[in-house]
Amino acid sequence: MRIGVDSVRKIKMTKVIAKADFNTNNSNLFVLIGADRFSYFISTANNKVVIQASQRLDNEPLTKIIQKDLSLNNNFEQVKIGFLSPYTTLVPDIIYNEDAGTTYLENSFRIPHQHYLLTDNLPSIKCQNVYLVPIETYNFFQNKFSNVQFHHALTTLLLACQEQAVQFQEPSVYVNVMGNQLRVSAFNRENLLLTNTYEFKTAKDFMYFVLLVFDQLGLNVEQTKLFLSGEIMKTSEIHNLLYRYIRNINFLKRTSAFEFDAAFDQQPDHFHFDLYSSYLAKE
Repeated sequence: MRIGVDSVRKIKMTKVIAKADFNTNNSNLFVLIGADRFSYFISTANNKVVIQASQRLDNEPLTKIIQKDLSLNNNFEQVKIGFLSPYTTLVPDIIYNEDAGTTYLENSFRIPHQHYLLTDNLPSIKCQNVYLVPIETYNFFQNKFSNVQFHHALTTLLLACQEQAVQFQEPSVYVNVMGNQLRVSAFNRENLLLTNTYEFKTAKDFMYFVLLVFDQLGLNVEQTKLFLSGEIMKTSEIHNLLYRYIRNINFLKRTSAFEFDAAFDQQPDHFHFDLYSSYLAKE
């Protein structure tokens, strides 16, 4: 089954470098780490993306990967680290208690050792994202970079989807694919209706989870807009199967917050949508 990025899985490292020269001074670094992956992009002070790279971690330590990559050994003006941690839950502001800590996670997960609790505030969605990150990884980035800021990848993905959803009068659905996982989020304008992550093995699994969300929310498969992003191609079996049941399918485009030169045309606009959404992490 093609899911759109088999070539990325087989290649140890993929990297896109802008054709124009750039000055590393005053540049910004955005990272996503987790789910056996390490991705990043670097932008200049005037928001031009100059490097974007993705790599499977496999058995190579993160410290060695970063040490070998000269692009990551600069003095960055700003560093935003996004974690793809599976230990995450959204808590509505109305019931959130800062002192509750891991209590919010204990009903859904067996709390692992050597993890650090973090919380992201999502005021536009009126909730808090409570999550755990590995202490070793957290400390490494804290010591490696100055001006470092942490967030969960779900936080910025939801904010990016919300930016799209407010344009429409009717509910819309967003599916981001990474490996064998799909994150489904549904909005009614600025209001989050649902978000969940599912693991799939086949195109039929994928189809089942998406239709399940449509059914749970009572959405019309003929009219409701479905937006796809991440590791999925229009020529994939998944897309062909989706289109048999859902008629209004679209692919999200890269954010307009950054400028991309022709070197980035080699990959579809909707690839790395979650990575490029990292800029939305709040100070």
